[in-house]
Amino acid sequence: MRALALTGILAAAAAAAGACPALADECPDALITAAVKSRLIVDSGLAPFKINVDTDECVVTLKGCLNSKKEIRRAGSLAGRVKRVRSVRNQLTVCPQEKRGE
Repeated sequence: MRALALTGILAAAAAAAGACPALADECPDALITAAVKSRLIVDSGLAPFKINVDTDECVVTLKGCLNSKKEIRRAGSLAGRVKRVRSVRNQLTVCPQEKRGE
């Protein structure tokens, strides 16, 4: 079921990416946010639903709690690889287990 849902999300993000504005100064923030979320969901080493993704003028901000600094770096790296992302403001933190809601 999860694989089917991921396939749908990725298909939608890929289709939307083809609709990116042609002008260099236009930024498809919603499309970037969707693409970043899709990459985070596909990465099995992360807890994507604990990561808040926001995009403003092609700058992605990541917020939330993860298990380790390694996961934080991984999330930032994945976000930075999305087409048209100018920069990533990684505000993720390592939180105690009880704050993560587990």
